[in-house]
Amino acid sequence: MTTTQLAEKAKDVNDRDRESVLRELIREQAPLFLLTMGAGFAAAYWQHGFLPGGDVAFPLAGVRVPIWHLVWMGFWTGYTMAVVGEAAGIFALPYQMSILQFGNIYVTPTTQLLTFLNPIGALLGFHRTKQTNWDFALWVCAGGIVGALIGPFIRLTLLADPKPFTFAVGLALAITGVHLCVASFQSASKAGGIEKKFAAAARQARDDGRSPSGLPVGVGIETIHKGSGRLTIAYWGESWTMSTPVLFLVGLGVSAVASALGVGGGFLLVPIFAAFYRLPVYVLVAASIPFVLSISAVSLFTYTAIVPHFTGVRVPAEFSWGLFAAAGGIFGAWCAAKTQRFVPQSLLKLMLGSVTAVAGILYILGVFFKLPFKI
Repeated sequence: MTTTQLAEKAKDVNDRDRESVLRELIREQAPLFLLTMGAGFAAAYWQHGFLPGGDVAFPLAGVRVPIWHLVWMGFWTGYTMAVVGEAAGIFALPYQMSILQFGNIYVTPTTQLLTFLNPIGALLGFHRTKQTNWDFALWVCAGGIVGALIGPFIRLTLLADPKPFTFAVGLALAITGVHLCVASFQSASKAGGIEKKFAAAARQARDDGRSPSGLPVGVGIETIHKGSGRLTIAYWGESWTMSTPVLFLVGLGVSAVASALGVGGGFLLVPIFAAFYRLPVYVLVAASIPFVLSISAVSLFTYTAIVPHFTGVRVPAEFSWGLFAAAGGIFGAWCAAKTQRFVPQSLLKLMLGSVTAVAGILYILGVFFKLPFKI
């Protein structure tokens, strides 16, 4: 094949990729964005009888903020976290409390609404790139659902003073984050496995005049074996064997901790998979994204039904706020799913490790000092 023919073939591949993404944007993401924005407007009139934003304060939040600001917040937090397999909550919660001054009790269920809807864009995007595996996700999500029902009761009983528990979680996160950062530099200097394949594929794509994606098109996360308490999955020639009861318990434990602290679970689940199971970020998203969706849904149910039943106190979300942020978050997460395949594993580990370490340090500092925001 001549150089001209190779260039024409590369151009055809790039054109098809662009058409596929554009078609997905127009047919799927644009309607989803507009539907969520419409739901936000409808929720405002249903809950309050008027449209907050700009000069009119959101009643439960007690602050004035333009609607576009909420959409933008959802987009950048959704993108930043989805690219490493997490949901927007770990960034959105402190941003809302410190920058937007939404610091009362209603911020927690409102953020849970965002973390419930935000990963939908990522889930759709990763499904298109075949980075989903329901056998893997099933066990983690099952444990997560149980944990999300247990966690709030732990918080109300055993953790009346949650500071020691928060300190322990912060310490674990800080250690895990540092470990991931170190691992990112080691994987960059010792390029092997998926890292080596990614670099070679990206280099070949550039040489062929195509978009430098390091992940192969059409290769998905496959189930090699399931049964007898074991699950083996494979991706791009690499395989990992895990105990399904352990996956269930990990999901349960992470969810119980997260719901007891009132935060999302991806911030803890993803580092565990990356640091201790040695799963690439490209693979662990198959479980982490459905996990966040599952426990966020259960948490919303807990706030709207279980908590009022046992305490007599209603803690509703600021629904329009959460929906406007979720509209941006869904689109941002979809963009992350489309661009993750261009980012080397070592850089993804560094991003994940940095976020995890910072979150852990803030948890620790929050035990000893009053921070200007809550995480």
